Amino acid sequence: MKMNRRTFLQGVGASSVVGSLSGLMPGIASAGEKGSAPDKLLKRQGEIKYHTCQRNCADRCLLKFTVQNGRMTYVEGASELKKMGTSPCVKGHAYVQYTYAADRILHPMERAGKKGEGKWRRISWDEAYDKIASRLQQIIKDHGADSILPYSYSGHEGVIGKYGGPSRFFNAVGARKLDRKVCVFAAYEGLKSVTGTYQGPDPYDNIYTNCYISWGQNETATNVHGIKFINQARDRGAKLLVVNPVRTPIASQADIWLQPKPSTDTHLATGIMKYLVENDLADLEFIKANTLGYEQLLERLNTMSYEEIERVTGVPKAKMFEFARVYGESELSVLRLGYGMQRNYNGARMSRAIAMMHAVAGQYGKIGNGFIYDNTQADDSLNYSKGRADHIHPNPDTVGHVNMTEIAKALDPENPMAYGKPIKPIKAVINYNGNFVSVAPDSNACRRGAMRDDLFLVVHDFLMTDTAELADIIVPAATQFEFPDMGTDYNCYHMQTSEKVIEPLGESKDNWIFFKELGARMGLDRFPEMRVDYEQILRDFLDTEEPAFRHNNITYEQIIRDKFVTVYDQRPYFGDGKYKTPSGKIEFYSEMMKEAGYHPVIDFGLPEDEMVQEEKTLPFRLLSPAIPQRANSSFYNVKYIRNFPAYFAKINAEDAKELGIQNNDRVRLSNQRGEAHFIAQVSTQVVRGTVMAPKNNWRRMDPQGKDSCTNNLTTDTLTDMGGCSAYHSTRVAIAKA
Repeated sequence: MKMNRRTFLQGVGASSVVGSLSGLMPGIASAGEKGSAPDKLLKRQGEIKYHTCQRNCADRCLLKFTVQNGRMTYVEGASELKKMGTSPCVKGHAYVQYTYAADRILHPMERAGKKGEGKWRRISWDEAYDKIASRLQQIIKDHGADSILPYSYSGHEGVIGKYGGPSRFFNAVGARKLDRKVCVFAAYEGLKSVTGTYQGPDPYDNIYTNCYISWGQNETATNVHGIKFINQARDRGAKLLVVNPVRTPIASQADIWLQPKPSTDTHLATGIMKYLVENDLADLEFIKANTLGYEQLLERLNTMSYEEIERVTGVPKAKMFEFARVYGESELSVLRLGYGMQRNYNGARMSRAIAMMHAVAGQYGKIGNGFIYDNTQADDSLNYSKGRADHIHPNPDTVGHVNMTEIAKALDPENPMAYGKPIKPIKAVINYNGNFVSVAPDSNACRRGAMRDDLFLVVHDFLMTDTAELADIIVPAATQFEFPDMGTDYNCYHMQTSEKVIEPLGESKDNWIFFKELGARMGLDRFPEMRVDYEQILRDFLDTEEPAFRHNNITYEQIIRDKFVTVYDQRPYFGDGKYKTPSGKIEFYSEMMKEAGYHPVIDFGLPEDEMVQEEKTLPFRLLSPAIPQRANSSFYNVKYIRNFPAYFAKINAEDAKELGIQNNDRVRLSNQRGEAHFIAQVSTQVVRGTVMAPKNNWRRMDPQGKDSCTNNLTTDTLTDMGGCSAYHSTRVAIAKA
């Protein structure tokens, strides 16, 4: 039985729930006495709290919340921070609804029926702690502490909420290690093989470029506030070039948009490099001074013809040449690499080829040029080991690891695996900051693992997610606005405050309080690190000797006072001509790639080369990118946000015609992992042979009632390097449903 408002009330006792929620349910905010609509006229008046949006988005907005009589009433951007405007994105605007959602879980509950049946009994926190602690202690006694696995990712991006609070508990327990590599790590390896780093210049300097290249990035979904810097550059005469297999809004505005077939970026970058070299647009002076292996690169370029590149990528030669000419003739070009493109079996190899292309053009080391991927200058300056209390884990080197992308394999009822090898069975999962049944690939297998009778599943969340539906015990989580934290940017170089905006609703507890109190029930408060307050955890993270941090004299007091600080590494980035590779040069020839088993210059492998035969022969590549109205699996409960579709499949008009599919038809996507149901959107946004459906939609909110989601279909095979997810290396069949 599915969990909805009615079954929730039936399961825990309607009268007790209604009574307990009195005064906590959404309504007209207290906003003074004046006017006929006081909630509209005066909702901006009140105490102001600064708080960083802790969703997984490159903007990492600093927001200002208005609080009246202890209630959040209004949100706007903190415009004193340069990257911000006064307006959050569509998701940020919904934060008041998000926080006061009618379906928010406000009390601990335990399962009162079979897993997934939707029957719950309300319990007290004391009961919840006793039940969780006793079950975990029994598991430790019978199977060892490494039978306990945390699962979390980006439901909260604060240093306490994501790491400092929960990690202390799992280190004290001695739990299995979760490798949180779902997102960026393939490109990390590919880019490091070229320049030695995945970091790049400050996006504030994008306004000085002559040419902005958006490669595999959808700024409107994951970097909306960065668009203003692009527009400022264009106002100064800059060209906008876009490479994306999907026609994103920014692709529609581009001077030139290339639409390659998915995962063929290595070939496209090779074609552009060939054109630059053959038309005297390669920066030979830069290459001579800054690179290693250029002769080997030229040899490799000569092995690939323009005709083969056109065949593989689907990009007409003339269009590719036009792009290459504008790019090569630009004095300053900055390239923004997206995250979705590298989530492929060949993700590291594609990222490497694009970074090498930028070096052939000589576009490193000046203000207004460079390569931007994951600017973790602030984040990487923190003392994570101390902040997480890694030193209290009893056996960190031998405990064993599970890659979160492979959670389905790790929880397999018959043959649990990790990194291709059998592992000791997982007997307990504590899920927080995540929703693995929706977010992880191969959702059907994830669900089967979560449904195991011998798996103790605890979910700490404030919503009845797909994962929470299968829990043994649910404990209510505070939202990010109900405890203090800090957040780091991963596009600009900022570290920002997150003030506590309101008190926790109902009986909600934030990540640190929950794990701290659970730890005390289990005797883990014998560790001093399990008895500290929020401020001490933050100070532990800030106790770092990283040069960028120390050079800027950044302190806890400064961040609290100023609301944000900037952690500069160098400006311009690579302006000193020193690269972080073993040779100190940009490496066109890479021993790192050779040791990984790939061609040391350019490797032309494609995902289809590695797919099993039954998937390789399916007619459509599935792309599952972000959409502007969601952040991974967040915001699916917000009524305002739910009005934006998230269960559609975009299909090319010619493909649709051949299949007899029209707009708004119900369609079924399928492969060997399962099926998922969507509403068709016939569109030229995608090329022939490609279908696009939003990532991380929930099973339980499937509007067709099929209990399906995009991740029913996606692969959990890891990328070529870095152990990253490869969601986009998935093929499917399509039919009218």
